[in-house]
Amino acid sequence: MLGPSAHTDTFTRDHLPPFEQWPDFLLDGFDYPEHLNAGVELTDRLVEKGLGDHTALIGNGRRRTYKELSDWTNRLAHALVENYGVRPGNRVLIRSANNPAMVACWLAATKVGAVVVNTMPMLRAGELTKIVDKAEITTALCDTRLMDEMTACAKDSGFLKQVIGFDGTANTMPNSTAPPSTSRSPSPRSAPAATMSPCSASPRAPRACRRRRCIFTAIC
Repeated sequence: MLGPSAHTDTFTRDHLPPFEQWPDFLLDGFDYPEHLNAGVELTDRLVEKGLGDHTALIGNGRRRTYKELSDWTNRLAHALVENYGVRPGNRVLIRSANNPAMVACWLAATKVGAVVVNTMPMLRAGELTKIVDKAEITTALCDTRLMDEMTACAKDSGFLKQVIGFDGTANTMPNSTAPPSTSRSPSPRSAPAATMSPCSASPRAPRACRRRRCIFTAIC
């Protein structure tokens, strides 16, 4: 099941459960290529197929096309790599309600090969710290309206090194000087994870479900 991975940070692969505990992956008929990046496929590839003018997102009072979303997320992806040093396999936490900026952050982090950890807006600093330390997260993207608890978490965590604020009401990136090129490091289909979803079943020791890059199967 596991082939070569583009992750230079191998945390998620190293912490996968034993193979005999894996579920059955029913992927017959889903002929994905060996190398696949979810963020690229959901934006750039659709633009290449001539769907750039089609609506991708509706929110914050306007519609966004796939071309707008592609450019937006590519600029964010460049910033994550060039300004903040995010590497393939690093866990990146996103703290935000559902809004277009959160979607852009998720796609951008996925494009650079990061493993995204989405968290609920109502979590407090102590709960966030448990997730951050369990997943050894060093970078967090946080809606500035929810920054207080994230900042407190960073003070208590032994792993979180940088908290990057973003405007959850934004329509596009305020600084659009970065070139809108594609993913720096597309991750292969066999990469261990694209996202980790914390489970609230145990408040003392949160668990996480690692979703493989065949998440397309669920989306489509």
